[in-house]
Amino acid sequence: MSTNYHRIQLLLLACLLLSSCSGIRCLPEGDTLYTGSRVNIKDPNNSPRRLRKVVQADLDKAVRPKPNGTLLGWRVKLAMYGLSGCDSNVGKGIRGFIRRFGEPPVPASAFDSTKNRKLLENVLQNRGFFYPSINVTTNTRRRKTHATFDVNTGPLYTIRNVYFPGDSSKLSLDIAAQQPKTLLEKDAPFNLDLIKGERERIDKHLKEIGYYYFTPDYLIVRTDSSVGDHKVDMYVQVKDDIPDDADEVYSINQVYIYPNFRLGQRDRRRRDTTLQARKEDTTFYERYYIIGGRNRYKPQLFTQAMQFYPGDLWNRTDQNMALNRLVNMGTFKFVRNEFDDIGDNLLNTFYYLTPMPKMSLRAEVNGYTKSDSRTGSNLTFGWRNRNTLRGAELLAITANVGSEIQRGGQNLNVNTFQFGLEPSLTVPRFVVPFWDPKSSSIFVPKTVIKVGYDAILRPPLYLLHSFRGNYGYEWKENINSEHLLYPININYVTIDTLNEDTTIFINYNNLLFDGLIIGPTYEWTYSTRVTEQPHLHDFYFNGLADLSGNILGLAQRSSLDEPPKELFGQPYAQYMKFAVDFRHYMNYDYGPFAIWANRIIIGFGYPYGNSQILPNIKQFFSGGNSSLRGFRSRLVGPGTFHEDPDNQTLVETLGDIKLEINTEIRRQLYSFVHGAVFMDAGNIWTYRPNPVYNNLGAFSSKFLSELAMDVGVGLRLNFQILVLRIDVGVPIRKPWLSEQNRFVTSFDPASANWRKDNVILNFAIGYPF
Repeated sequence: MSTNYHRIQLLLLACLLLSSCSGIRCLPEGDTLYTGSRVNIKDPNNSPRRLRKVVQADLDKAVRPKPNGTLLGWRVKLAMYGLSGCDSNVGKGIRGFIRRFGEPPVPASAFDSTKNRKLLENVLQNRGFFYPSINVTTNTRRRKTHATFDVNTGPLYTIRNVYFPGDSSKLSLDIAAQQPKTLLEKDAPFNLDLIKGERERIDKHLKEIGYYYFTPDYLIVRTDSSVGDHKVDMYVQVKDDIPDDADEVYSINQVYIYPNFRLGQRDRRRRDTTLQARKEDTTFYERYYIIGGRNRYKPQLFTQAMQFYPGDLWNRTDQNMALNRLVNMGTFKFVRNEFDDIGDNLLNTFYYLTPMPKMSLRAEVNGYTKSDSRTGSNLTFGWRNRNTLRGAELLAITANVGSEIQRGGQNLNVNTFQFGLEPSLTVPRFVVPFWDPKSSSIFVPKTVIKVGYDAILRPPLYLLHSFRGNYGYEWKENINSEHLLYPININYVTIDTLNEDTTIFINYNNLLFDGLIIGPTYEWTYSTRVTEQPHLHDFYFNGLADLSGNILGLAQRSSLDEPPKELFGQPYAQYMKFAVDFRHYMNYDYGPFAIWANRIIIGFGYPYGNSQILPNIKQFFSGGNSSLRGFRSRLVGPGTFHEDPDNQTLVETLGDIKLEINTEIRRQLYSFVHGAVFMDAGNIWTYRPNPVYNNLGAFSSKFLSELAMDVGVGLRLNFQILVLRIDVGVPIRKPWLSEQNRFVTSFDPASANWRKDNVILNFAIGYPF
């Protein structure tokens, strides 16, 4: 068996090498394969290290053409091209199918040393190296040509002084007022990108004070490099030939809103704006005209979105805020904005809003598998009314039914069936009694009212009913920061026993909560990864505070030593729960090609008064495809507890305290194929000893020595809109082993029993964090 396996490996390798050679065979007669270039930089002035790295990267990217791509040193696409043959028309058969995954060889004749020298000189000059020298050589061997660039950068020019000369016009004075905030700092290296950034910064400021027709192209930064000592003086000026209207400040005349605009009506806009043909369908409210849709939307709907008042100076911030708020209301499919210059430096403002369908239905079916042999499916139905009370209120009713069935595996064979129903009403503004708060964000704040019912059946154990009601607010300060505050949360949980005589349910009776959960929650999320362009360092933070029964407990003076206090005949939970999820991403080369991702989760729950432990629906869990990937889902913890695999009585182990640390290096391997290596560590503990876990699960000062650890590798298929993920994890430290040595010392992948206990295969959609 082993011999045959090695023969297959050698055969595949030989086929790959031969096909690569056949790709070279497809080159024109007398030509060679261009295999890329190397840029060697000699910097006599010892420029800053970061600048040298940036210049090196820019030079490497500038060389043309790009060679055939490689995967682990092999030109796979070139090999596929060679397998399909060298002729240009391969048809639609098997050769045509193979050709779709290949690329033709890049000939060395496409490499032009003169043009490339000029490209590299241009890159260096844009970075402040005005007088570089570049020598180009090529080396050909076995029909492969490689180019080498020996670059002497010459001296680096830096900024000596920056001037904002001008005349007494308002435009010149407004530009000169920006000199203290200039990006062109003294002694900084000359940088063309920085000059472009300075022009855009000044233009952005001018757009805030009424210069509607101004653009960055109307600014010029003149450079004088003759001042000596490798210095330059810069002069930020307005070009002489800008249009007359570019230096004028414009104000708002009138605002017109078309809330029921249909595509194809644009040719009628001019006629409608006169308000003569449709006076009967025009409403003037506060400071703007609403044309059409009188019976569909309340005029008050637009008050928080519209920012311009007649007579205001035009500015980009108010323009963008209005557009963003209209889009974020969720009731308009398209939002368009136009301005009409009517003379005398006045602009009429038009908003064309195309509504979404008022009502919609959707159905969604999904399936999943878990690392502990559980498979599940879920069916969801949703109905929406996007303008329930004529104020863009969203009324949604969602129903779902699902099941989770276990086929084999180590833990208890208990199936789960669930049903849920949730009506919700979302109002696009703050609804606060006796107060009308205003938001200055570009995002529309939301008031959310939800009620719901969930039923979870786990035969032969129990049937759990959960009734809930929530009232709260969701808002964004900006694109990075989001808040969720729910001052009213009421959850009533009741359990119907199906079989009280089993040991299984006796254990669950000590874990499952039956009663009321009443208290506020607050959650804050901050992320720098919401922009399209990643940074060198990106961060994500999510913090949660969840309280229950605090005021009631104080009023009734509940205690662990006494029977639980009740409200309306039902016991209520008392706890304080806090959780933090912090992530750091290092994006090498400022792109998606190599990322070092790290995460730490800290969760702490303090049950008191009526509660020995947190309610099970509020407890923490660990293990599975987005947690500790070398352990089965929800079966890590509490603490050092571990059941006999032959006599398991628990379906999951939950706790009040959680610590989890994950680190993962992601790398693009080939096109949409990405790989990863990872390590996870963590555990779950209870706040107090619990007999269900043989009193082994309580948090103590030894928590670091009780961490579970795993390592693994992953493969991800990144299709941009969807990421399919396969991770293989192996535990390297098990907290239930001997305290003297909890690391896994046996390694026998040839053993089926070892693989069953130690190799965890995870399938998932999306990245784990």
